[in-house]
Amino acid sequence: MKNLVAVAIILSLWGLAGIGSELYGFYYDRSAGQDLSVNLLNPTTDPTYYLVTAYDAYGNALWQTDGTLNPYEGVFYTLSDYIAAATNNWGLVTVESGAELVIGLEYLLNGELISLDVITRPVPQVMPGLPYWLGAYYSQAAAVTTGLVVINPWNTPTSVMVEIYGPDSELLYTATANLAPHAAEFLDLEEAIGKGGRIWGLVDVTMGGQSVILALEYYYRGKLEVENVLTSYF
Repeated sequence: MKNLVAVAIILSLWGLAGIGSELYGFYYDRSAGQDLSVNLLNPTTDPTYYLVTAYDAYGNALWQTDGTLNPYEGVFYTLSDYIAAATNNWGLVTVESGAELVIGLEYLLNGELISLDVITRPVPQVMPGLPYWLGAYYSQAAAVTTGLVVINPWNTPTSVMVEIYGPDSELLYTATANLAPHAAEFLDLEEAIGKGGRIWGLVDVTMGGQSVILALEYYYRGKLEVENVLTSYF
């Protein structure tokens, strides 16, 4: 309890200070043997301060750390060193910094590297009142199945529309996801739309007012790959 109170105080002070000018966000999972190594790299010629915060699926802060990166310096954090394995310990990690960063993500399963992702752009700001879309590929064909995670990286709640289309433009699934601040929602496509050779196509997430993060878990032949999608198409 003391640690969570301290996290809340630091978050409040950080927000008041307004030190961070860039906000990065991405998916992590500490359930079912999964883990994540977060590698922060400073590509600039000036030192920069950073703040890392991990939240559970409901948006509760679990862990936080900060530091300074010298020019071209790197540092890494393996989340299992700080966050226990638990059913609800998955969702959002944010990195706030005073300058642009390169973030390398190494996703692990049972201690083995299974997937790599690289984040080079902060979470985008969107203009109020205009719709924006995130798009991604999914597959439920053959030995592949896909899990979707929609994540709210901001301090305010938001709602998005999730639509799943087949290759013939048929709308297979639609739902509204209501996300609390820093919270995440998971959708298992095998449960939502089934499995089969013709079940593949477009995931379309409609955003309005503020952007979200779309993460995809691709499962195939005992393997798992993870991809974070932040860049919207208008």
